[in-house]
Amino acid sequence: MANKLIKRSAISRRKNLLSALDKAFYELDTFTQWTTGTPDNLEYNCCSTCVPGSPRIENADNYVAYNIQDKEGYREAYKENKDNTTWDDYPESHVGEYIYLQHRGKSHASYKLLIGILKQHGITTEWNWSSDIKLKVYLTRYENFNSGVFFNSGV
Repeated sequence: MANKLIKRSAISRRKNLLSALDKAFYELDTFTQWTTGTPDNLEYNCCSTCVPGSPRIENADNYVAYNIQDKEGYREAYKENKDNTTWDDYPESHVGEYIYLQHRGKSHASYKLLIGILKQHGITTEWNWSSDIKLKVYLTRYENFNSGVFFNSGV
């Protein structure tokens, strides 16, 4: 098998963040030195404290993962997008969907590769380049609604 990245087209067809992440994680696991983790493939997946102890990523130099709590936060944001909630008679707006990813990277270059592959799958990353802060990721089509204080990768 040639060691080249998967060609992508029609990024706009990606409707769900988790399915786009699955595809990006597959590419990262297959073609790079990044190891990925989801609640489905991590032995210890309950929270950010437990994930690094999972055998799959325990000794990985570069890993990116989300846990059950991150996934529940995503589901809440996704659900709120569909609700017509009001606060003091003003409609609350939750456009877009996002999830937080925990990570450990060996170098700046490895993070640029990670963020670039996520972007190729239609996923925008917000992060301030601190290893103490999780990556906030969302579908690029929601960039105008989700962007906040943190650095937008722009890779």
